[in-house]
Amino acid sequence: MPSLSWAGTTSKTVAPKAAAPAPEKLNESFITGDLGLNVVSAYYFHGVLQNNHSASYQPYADIFLKAYEGDGFLNKAVFGLGLWESYTDASTIGKNKQSYKKYSGGTNSPWFEHDVTPSVALSFGKVTLTETYQFFSSPNNQFADSQALNSKLSFDDSDLLGALALHPSVSMTHELDGKQANSTASKHGNYWEGAVAPSYSAGPVTLTLPLVVGVGSDGYYQKNGYGFFSAGLNVAYTLPISKSYGTWTANAGATYYTLDNKVVGNGNNNANRDVVAQGGLGVTF
Repeated sequence: MPSLSWAGTTSKTVAPKAAAPAPEKLNESFITGDLGLNVVSAYYFHGVLQNNHSASYQPYADIFLKAYEGDGFLNKAVFGLGLWESYTDASTIGKNKQSYKKYSGGTNSPWFEHDVTPSVALSFGKVTLTETYQFFSSPNNQFADSQALNSKLSFDDSDLLGALALHPSVSMTHELDGKQANSTASKHGNYWEGAVAPSYSAGPVTLTLPLVVGVGSDGYYQKNGYGFFSAGLNVAYTLPISKSYGTWTANAGATYYTLDNKVVGNGNNNANRDVVAQGGLGVTF
């Protein structure tokens, strides 16, 4: 999680230079963020195909506030607010989404999805617990609003494994209102996810290999059980732009999916394997 800083106040009394804070402390900020745009050749959410293999344009923006940092049992607390959007050809939406066929009022607007995700991340040594409230809506009325709470535990194993670090995480999403996936169940379901994301850097180039497995329970999917496995390859290149304008990164890659379509509800006409290409540009500050 990026660290984020309120500008401090200074008195009119000038301290001796020998007692002045180090330059890096003066420049450190408790407020950080990122924004950018990713483009994917097909949009999958938790293994559920959202459009019929049409390009999806996905701009995003996040802001983070580092509220606390110390040496105790709790060594960092960060609040965040994220916005995420999806734009795609409206004619390709809903063809494989059984639960959405009953939802009327859809328009031809390409603005398919709008997500708001406030969060709080608490770090205890190398372990971080992140709680995120998820509000998903469809500006072109292709699906009903949904709300959920995501709880994620991640472990920083960099000191243990060095360049071979896996950056493992586990998470659980509990539906609070509405349905996130292809399910007609009336009760609120749960989605479980395990992931690792080893990465390797050489100069301005970073190679990441994310592996994800997703499982649904209590009516999250059409059926309970294993939903999908994905393996990705992403190459990010830090652009030679002055850090005064933030850190700019271009990325490109692909993700391989193997799916149980009877569980996730993609329909029998969909292949149980797929490859999705992606590319994007973003800046962190």
